[in-house]
Amino acid sequence: MASIGSAARNWVEAIDGECPGCGEPVFVLAKSCPGCGAVRRMGAAGMMVAGALALLLLAIVMATVVVLGRHQLAAATEAGEAIGEPVAAGPTGDLSWLANAMSQCDAEAKADTGTLHFLVTPLTAVAGDLAPWRAKAINDSGDGILLRSDDTLDGLKRGTLRLYPADYDFGVLNAAGDAVYRWRPSMGVSKFAAADPGEMPTFVVQFRTAHTGSEPEQGGSFNRLAGSCHWVNVIIRN
Repeated sequence: MASIGSAARNWVEAIDGECPGCGEPVFVLAKSCPGCGAVRRMGAAGMMVAGALALLLLAIVMATVVVLGRHQLAAATEAGEAIGEPVAAGPTGDLSWLANAMSQCDAEAKADTGTLHFLVTPLTAVAGDLAPWRAKAINDSGDGILLRSDDTLDGLKRGTLRLYPADYDFGVLNAAGDAVYRWRPSMGVSKFAAADPGEMPTFVVQFRTAHTGSEPEQGGSFNRLAGSCHWVNVIIRN
């Protein structure tokens, strides 16, 4: 930006006007002659230069806003302020929207193997008895019970499961290190992505709600599968 300002200043200084009193060269935007003090009117050249300077200033301001915006976005992402992408739910009796969301997330993961992709389906058990679901669990996430997709779809169809009706925080911990990826609170089925996570052979999913503590409990770890969308179907325990 300094080079742009210097170039503009040199360009303006190279454009001289002529004093109507003494005929000496005068800066085109000067209101009076520094030699004889004669008052000058801004001519066509002066108005053109003033307009060009205004446009240049506007361009610099816009560029500054864009750069600052990028820095703020990067800082927000590093601070765990990334945003999940909600999936619009369909009719209760038709779960094709959820099956389509799974397939779409898989396609996106295959096209972008360097990014971690998740499709989270937050659930609650209608009967309140979690024992039958614990028997089907593939992993205890600490704050939830993780289910296979078949059991999830079957439970939603039968009405023994329904979507969790409140906000939840989703996070991923690199089991081989200390890196934690968190997103802003979401509601309903949502897609989450973490670009360029580096070396992450295994990970642990974390959930937190308004009823849990400030630090989520952690369950067992999962193997990372490059090019795959990780379907996280979880009964959230309050």
